[in-house]
Amino acid sequence: MTSASELLALRSELAGSLVLPGDADYEAARMPWNLSVDQRPAAIAEPAAVADLQAILRTAAATGLGVTVQPNGHGASGDLSDVVLIRPTRFDTLIVDEQARVLRAGAGVNWGRALERLDGTGLVALAGSNPEVNVVALAIAGGHSMFSRRYGITARSIISVEFVDAAGTLHRVTDADDAELMWALRGGGGLFGIVTEVELVLYPGEAIFGGSLMFPAEAAETVVAAALGLARDEPELGLDIGMMHFPDAPQAPPHLRGRTVATVGLVHVGDEASGRAFADRLVAVAEPIADTLTSFTIGSLAAVAAEPVDPMPSADFGAALDGLDAAAFAHDFVDAFLRGAERGLMRCSIRAMGGAIADELGAEFAAVGATQSDGLMSCGVLLFDPSLDATAAFEPMRDLAAKYPGGTLLPTFLGSGATLADAYDGEVLDRLAAVKRRVDPDGLIRSNRPLS
Repeated sequence: MTSASELLALRSELAGSLVLPGDADYEAARMPWNLSVDQRPAAIAEPAAVADLQAILRTAAATGLGVTVQPNGHGASGDLSDVVLIRPTRFDTLIVDEQARVLRAGAGVNWGRALERLDGTGLVALAGSNPEVNVVALAIAGGHSMFSRRYGITARSIISVEFVDAAGTLHRVTDADDAELMWALRGGGGLFGIVTEVELVLYPGEAIFGGSLMFPAEAAETVVAAALGLARDEPELGLDIGMMHFPDAPQAPPHLRGRTVATVGLVHVGDEASGRAFADRLVAVAEPIADTLTSFTIGSLAAVAAEPVDPMPSADFGAALDGLDAAAFAHDFVDAFLRGAERGLMRCSIRAMGGAIADELGAEFAAVGATQSDGLMSCGVLLFDPSLDATAAFEPMRDLAAKYPGGTLLPTFLGSGATLADAYDGEVLDRLAAVKRRVDPDGLIRSNRPLS
């Protein structure tokens, strides 16, 4: 049973901070990046060291609370009323070993800072394209990068994980120490302990070319079909193929207000000449209304991707897709998006799979395994209008996903409220559950993505 006096005692014990309901800063501290999630944790902790984590775990166990880690709250999905929420901001280690090609990042490090540190090294990590996404959170949740078709899923690049288990013991684990636990950590998310640090493999990336192309809605079918053909022919090329509808509102750029467009994001590890040749296949079928393609270094990946970085209320839907015949699927995709846009759907994109993502070699060492789907779809709705029905907006895209069902869906692409059962099959879930029982038999550690 939760005891206010025990939480107050915990606050006096910590070198870091602990915010409780009723404190002046509680409302600000509890907010996730996704502002539509109304989470009200029993306490919000910002630990300063491992000793703080150990004290939090002891108190949570004694008071019947759970513990979860939420660096930023992009994947927030519950109210957390019986949970101590940990913000690992002060675990800010960031080391690049260029000779060994290893990135070491603390649990408080976001990708923007990590990418800046990699600039000038000629190396790339399997990073997300949003600078405000957390390095550790992306990696242990499976992760996907625009470099993944060339080098693989982010989780499979994990070399080691440092974490505090439910009993308060600090571990640094590798495949040599506990192969089954490492398998679970590569895609099982935050179920198994409080991760404080990871080491990730770095890959060659001296020359990079990419950015985005935007096309008018009337060219959408042709562009989507051409982009799917390009994905089929070039299995190492990073591609994000989709559509966007901009509201007729001040939040949208003036020249795009009320407009629907097709978009193609492209990232190529190589020089501008070869990258332009890929883009020319798209420009040949329709004239873009915007073109941000350029040569860049890894430190500019976030700027090139230009994803939203400010917290906002949103709802998401993700699905794995397969059997994507270019022309037929392009027609169905555009039709579904336009019907969804009439109900408030704002964006939907398909990350091309294949290449190293589907490579079976080494996949047995990660819960995410080898993803065999043609693409992973991610759709979003901004909930600035309280009358908007996200379920209705997503309905045409759900129907589309049912028509083109795929295999494994990376947990990174799961929408709010989804569980790992929405991503993995029964065999994987059973293995994850067995690891969970071994390392946390009382279920003290919670995750944004529970098993079921």
